[in-house]
Amino acid sequence: MFNITNFLIIGLAAAIGAWLRWVIGYLFYVLYPGLPFGTLAVNLLGGFLIGMSIAYFQTTASTISEELKLFINIGFLGGLTTFSAYTSEIFSFLQKGEVQTSLLFLVGHVFGALIMAYIGWY
Repeated sequence: MFNITNFLIIGLAAAIGAWLRWVIGYLFYVLYPGLPFGTLAVNLLGGFLIGMSIAYFQTTASTISEELKLFINIGFLGGLTTFSAYTSEIFSFLQKGEVQTSLLFLVGHVFGALIMAYIGWY
């Protein structure tokens, strides 16, 4: 339901997720300049956490507030994961003719996030 409380909850959680994404991205950039391992890491982490969240909320649906679900799933994980950054990075590799690198990261993000969601759910 749209109301100002939910709007603010999602906004705060998204900011926290985005700040964490920035920190993780920066740390990986320091370790591996030129390769977007930070984006891969947050997308895999996000896949794992959304799987855990789905499993948790499915088993405790009657006792969890809708606000907490919005905070975690829409706000925090929405701010943490980076599909637009992922797309930009893959496109950049393709523009530079680095087809193998682009395919490696494409497969890593898509299948890695799905696998991590399953692990988190399990």
